Amino acid sequence: MSGLSVFGTWARRGAVTAAAVMLAGVGLAPSAQASVSQGGIYGSGVVTDDWGDEGPLSTTSNSHNIVVGLWQSILIADGYLPGGSADCYFGPNTKAATIRWQEARNLGADGIVGSLTFGRADNNLYWVGSEIRYDGRDLNLYNMHRTSSGRWYADGGGSTVYFSYTSTNGCP
Repeated sequence: MSGLSVFGTWARRGAVTAAAVMLAGVGLAPSAQASVSQGGIYGSGVVTDDWGDEGPLSTTSNSHNIVVGLWQSILIADGYLPGGSADCYFGPNTKAATIRWQEARNLGADGIVGSLTFGRADNNLYWVGSEIRYDGRDLNLYNMHRTSSGRWYADGGGSTVYFSYTSTNGCP
């Protein structure tokens, strides 16, 4: 399986290669304590519990931001959206892909990305050195990191983009 920067799922329209997710951090700190109220994705300790308190994302809640772009990258990596289709808008295509993703994992298939859906996705995160990757069905996501304070960001192409619920900085 090949890899593609999370930026590549946005910038490379029609990309067929894989993407990987990276985070920086050390050790087994307390579990993640984050939420939309913090304005972005935060985590600590093991990465497989960083996203379980995130969301919601839907067509009516937090529907246009860089976190939606991250979720779309996951859907691309798992084969539910075509490569290069991440646009940071949670529209009807993202909702339909989310429902299919949820159904495949026996989750409540409502098309809303809440804590259960994000929590299931973070089971596919793993460390490679100071990088965290997402092990997708079709592609691996990479170039994502975590600051010492736990804030998630993507780093690639000379740009750093923080995963924020209030910003579209870094969206195509």
